[in-house]
Amino acid sequence: MTKKRFTASRVKRITGAARHESIQIPFYYAPPFLDELREVLKARLSSHGGRPTIVGAEVVRKVRFSEENWKELEAIAESWRRRGVTVSPAQVATTILDQVISAYRRERKQARQR
Repeated sequence: MTKKRFTASRVKRITGAARHESIQIPFYYAPPFLDELREVLKARLSSHGGRPTIVGAEVVRKVRFSEENWKELEAIAESWRRRGVTVSPAQVATTILDQVISAYRRERKQARQR
């Protein structure tokens, strides 16, 4: 399913706006982010008979979460489980962190190139 995309000038023309401004929306606010994240995580899972693990995630650390954030991670993991991707809330958190760090690196690299 291809999503229809509009340029800023097309939106301006459609809405009759006198001016337009570009607004940077962090990727984690966009609803498609969770769908993309699920596919990234699914591709990185590997199982050798036990619980699937994320390939390349060797360092184990204890990390504290707020109750609210942990419940949200549990809800995401449960939602994905119902769609056939069995993951833990911690695996969801790891994948989110990976995506955020990758985006930060890209932004930093782009800023240095300017």
